[in-house]
Amino acid sequence: MEELLRIENLSVRYDEAGQRIHAVNDVSLSLKERELVAVVGESGAGKSTLALAILGLLPTNGSVTGSILYEGKSITELSKKAWEKFRGTAIGMIFQEPLSSLNPIENVGNQMSEALEVNKSRIGTKTQVYDYSPASKVLLGQSRLALFRRSTRVRNPEVLEWLKKVRISDPESVLERYPFQLSGGMMQRVMIAMALSLRPSLLLADEPTTALDVTTQAQILKLMKGLVEDQNTTILLVTHDLGVAAQVADRIIVMYAGDIVEDGSVTDVFSNPLHPYTKALLRCYPRSAKAKERLETLGGTIPDLKQEIRGCKFADRCERAKEGCRLEQVRLVEVERNHFSRCTLYY
Repeated sequence: MEELLRIENLSVRYDEAGQRIHAVNDVSLSLKERELVAVVGESGAGKSTLALAILGLLPTNGSVTGSILYEGKSITELSKKAWEKFRGTAIGMIFQEPLSSLNPIENVGNQMSEALEVNKSRIGTKTQVYDYSPASKVLLGQSRLALFRRSTRVRNPEVLEWLKKVRISDPESVLERYPFQLSGGMMQRVMIAMALSLRPSLLLADEPTTALDVTTQAQILKLMKGLVEDQNTTILLVTHDLGVAAQVADRIIVMYAGDIVEDGSVTDVFSNPLHPYTKALLRCYPRSAKAKERLETLGGTIPDLKQEIRGCKFADRCERAKEGCRLEQVRLVEVERNHFSRCTLYY
């Protein structure tokens, strides 16, 4: 498989109230074509920030250093107009909350048709984004009538086919529904269909199953796994759930406090975890639904990302930490073939 995406020495900083937050630190990784890679870790590990940086969607107080290469070409310096053409078509994204990503006053068919029309025309004009805050009630009121009048729009016939591809059993009915009329699982399928209809070669999925019940979660994960084979899509899955990663991933990247602390195949990471943080996460995860033993907990919290930390960021929570761990610059090294860890135990 050929390399699709390469990230080299990527760091992301947020400036907030006069202080700098070190959200992602000197991250390097690569994704191959038709690979499903899961990025796991606690809240605050930098997983979602990494995904947003790849797609150029960081908030205005965020800054990026390092490089992101897509098919060998840098995308970190794209102009705003170039991003509008690139985003969604080359790299797509599925967000955690589908209800907040869909327009609440436009039915599914119209939203998907508009996305396809904009993609095909490539006119480069800015799509209007509505603000649903109380301050925008006047704008929203003016917009609502206009949007409902567009319900008779002639839809792109591809829309129905994409809804069928994500296993929606009654796509004709779903076309006429509004987001609030759909279940969480159905909305997520719509979001996946909308993202895939633009035919991106890389799909970023940020906690796509967090709010779903177990049965729906399993269906969505099976669907995403099938996309790699059926649509030749590469997927970067952001999740805090090791069980989700174990079900679908080819490879797992473990992040902690903005650093990659382990990177290896799903088999290697689960059968032979190298980093103390990965080992601690696995001890906290139930091995069987029938198991009666008490689960372990990981004490402490992620360190303050506003501070520069020279040594290992996990040292204060690590049972094997030595004084040198807090002083020495810790590197990511290849311990086994294609299995990397950031720990002083291995050098």
